[in-house]
Amino acid sequence: MNKLITILVILFLTACSSLETQNPYLLIYPNIEDKDGVVVFENEYVVLQKLIVGPGEWEGVHSHPGNQLYVHIKGGEWSGMLDGEIEYSAEIDGDGSVGWMDAIPFAAGHNSGNTGDEAIELIYVTLKKDKPLYPNEERSSHVYPNLAQELLFENDRLIAQRVQIEPGQWEGVHSHPGGQVYIVIKAGETSAKLGGKIQYSGQIGNDGAAGWMDAIELDAGHESGNTGDTLIDLVWITLK
Repeated sequence: MNKLITILVILFLTACSSLETQNPYLLIYPNIEDKDGVVVFENEYVVLQKLIVGPGEWEGVHSHPGNQLYVHIKGGEWSGMLDGEIEYSAEIDGDGSVGWMDAIPFAAGHNSGNTGDEAIELIYVTLKKDKPLYPNEERSSHVYPNLAQELLFENDRLIAQRVQIEPGQWEGVHSHPGGQVYIVIKAGETSAKLGGKIQYSGQIGNDGAAGWMDAIELDAGHESGNTGDTLIDLVWITLK
C-alpha cells in the first residue's frame, strides 16, 4: 500500500510539474497530427505559433488565452462548434487574412474544423503582456512611400497591415518604429539597401516565415525591393 501511495504521489507531482512548465501562450489542438504546432518566433513580448489543420480534421476542444491575432498563411473553409453545437459552417478565410481571438475557456467547448479539401496553415501571434507596450506613444500605420498597404485589423493592442511587392518594385526609403512582427505569406527574392548601398540579396525566408523588426531611423536610408520574378506578400504587425 505504501509503495502504491508513493507511485501515485510521484505521478501527481510529475503532472503538476508538466503543467507549470507548459507555455501558457501556446495552443494545443488535441485532434490534429501535430497538436503542439511549431513556434516560429518568440521573445519577451510575443510568441508566434504555426499550426496546420488538414482537410477533414477538427482541432479538438481547446482554450484560447486571449490577446491573439491569427494570420492565415494558407486559408480555406472553416466550420466551428461551441459546446457540441454547430456555431458556423463553411466560412472562407483567404491567404493572408487575419482575425482577433479573445480568451475562450476550455469549458466553453470551442472547436473548429477544416471542412474544405486543402490544408489550412495559420500562425497565432499571441501577446504576452496584458497592457500596451507603448502607452505613451501614438502608434500609427506603417508607411512604404512607393507601395500601398492594406489595413487588415486594428485595435488598442496592434495594427495589422498587408503589403504586396511586385517584381521590380522597391518600398522606398522608410523608418521602422520598432516593436514590429512580420509574417511572410508568399516568399520571394529580395534585396535590402542601407544608405543607398545593397546590404543583402536572397530569399526572404519561406511561406510562413516570421521575424521581429527593431527601430530603424529614416536617415539610415533603409529600404527593400523585390528582385525576383514572383510576388512577395507580407503581413506587418505593429504593436501598440
